Amino acid sequence: MHEANLARGVAKTLRERGLRVGQVRLTVRGGLHDPAEFEAGLRVLLAAEMPEDAAAVASLQIRRVPFGHYCPTCDAEFGSVEFAPACPSCGAETLPDFATEEIEIELLESIP
Repeated sequence: MHEANLARGVAKTLRERGLRVGQVRLTVRGGLHDPAEFEAGLRVLLAAEMPEDAAAVASLQIRRVPFGHYCPTCDAEFGSVEFAPACPSCGAETLPDFATEEIEIELLESIP
């Protein structure tokens, strides 16, 4: 399961840097999954990976950012937070730049 690997990676990174869940926001780019289902699964798995911080996982900020898409029908390139949305120019199926989710961990507060 892709989300399990991402949750392990996030937990490992936070521990290595001495951070808590409440100090960060996750930014997600790409993906094959429904965003709400992906986010729910990631939260469950992250809480299991970090039981000491499980309560904070429910309020963890997770945001989606647009990523590149290409339309092979009309050669249009555009950004969208959805996986393979219809081309805004011609309505054809599109190809995403990222087929799986990539997560960036953003620090929300400074660490003394």
